[in-house]
Amino acid sequence: MSLQNLDLSQVLELRIEGNTQGAIEILRSLNEKHPTSVEVLSQLGRALIDSEQYSLAAFRFEQALSLNPDKNLAMEAAEAHYLAQDFESAIERYRYYLSSNPLDFKSRLIFARLLAGMGNDTEALNSFTQASEDATAEDCLLMGDLFLKKNLFTQAKHWYGESSRRKSGSPTLPLLGLLRVAKAENNGNDAETIILALEKSEPGILDQTDLAEFSTNLLTRRRLADFISRGMDTRGKSISELASGLLAGNMSSLERSQSVTSKSKLPPRNNENFEENNEPEESNQSSSTMQTAQSNPPQKESTFSLADAFAAPIGEVQSVAGAFDPPIDLGKKAYLNGSYTSALLHARDALKENSKDAYAWQLCSQAHFQLGETNQAEMTILEAIRHQPLDLDMRMDYLRIARETLSSKRYLQELEKVHDIFPDSTEILWELARRYHLIENMPVTAAVLYRKITEIASSDSPLADQAKMELIKLKDL
Repeated sequence: MSLQNLDLSQVLELRIEGNTQGAIEILRSLNEKHPTSVEVLSQLGRALIDSEQYSLAAFRFEQALSLNPDKNLAMEAAEAHYLAQDFESAIERYRYYLSSNPLDFKSRLIFARLLAGMGNDTEALNSFTQASEDATAEDCLLMGDLFLKKNLFTQAKHWYGESSRRKSGSPTLPLLGLLRVAKAENNGNDAETIILALEKSEPGILDQTDLAEFSTNLLTRRRLADFISRGMDTRGKSISELASGLLAGNMSSLERSQSVTSKSKLPPRNNENFEENNEPEESNQSSSTMQTAQSNPPQKESTFSLADAFAAPIGEVQSVAGAFDPPIDLGKKAYLNGSYTSALLHARDALKENSKDAYAWQLCSQAHFQLGETNQAEMTILEAIRHQPLDLDMRMDYLRIARETLSSKRYLQELEKVHDIFPDSTEILWELARRYHLIENMPVTAAVLYRKITEIASSDSPLADQAKMELIKLKDL
């Protein structure tokens, strides 16, 4: 019987019936007679996976690949190696498979997770980015961790927010990620907000983390006057106890709350579910969530989201400080909290006061982008750039949007244009090098750009190290 005429119907029937062992015995017999049959080896690998003999399955797929370097066989081999916990081999096979199947986002996400697990952070982020639309909440959380590790805080905050948006359960892990970003940025205001949000959503959670001491010291330092006014001795108190004291918001009287609220320029609360004793209303996060609920009433979710965590009334903690914040500051806080509709409303309020406020236009763009309104995001970021043409962050925002809205050729032209304006920006150089390397398949040009990064970046720059690694891969160092 020729290899082309091998009848494997009995094997398939046995597998369908669940008689895996019977199928394996027949396939092994056939393999002895036809050792070069790729189909027999492939079916044997699949049957071995059915019987959870993953290492043997990977071995059989590798045999099949040696006879026929088919990319689909490579994917099956990768899956077998993954199940056998041979992650290095799985990475190599996924890399080979994805080189000709770049749009298999499910496999790309598995590949990215493997890379992250093996410490290949840069390639993991590149792979995650290519499949970001299909990324799970856990993937987004991992991306946030990877960007934080590289001190790319804006990107880290974005993906922590995405993690919460795509997850229906507790926002604890994204909030912890945002707190780590705030700590790294030395941003006391954001850190305080996040600490209180965490303790409101899950009391005692910070006591179980490595952020407990940092959080305790920060609240003690920043809110000492409030603790004294409440007659609370902070010595020996855990972060949970300190936060609880602030969240209780021991208002001396209802009139005190109303007097502050009456001076606020924010719209009145219309949510009938709030009771009077949940005031004051001037909390930044409460007003942001209220505005979001007014503009999009059908979108109220039953689960506790990241925005809900920030929006929870927290008594007196931020009352006076937040009641008179400028719209742009309220918008930025709402954006951090994941209340993108509210951020957009505040940004528009800022533009009513000053239509040339580039940062308000930028906030509009960022909110539109998070809401999936790509065209509006593009128009508003271009308006921001018109008022601040030399702001690198705005240009980076525009490129992030343009990557989705423009053709590959046009996007490359825009990238080159921004590089001409900011020739010494290592971030732009990196984006340009990666484009020529991975998309345009021009390794020589990419190598020139990688080398320039190593020349102009500081010695401790993560991008410099990454560029050197890419040069080594290109054998051009």
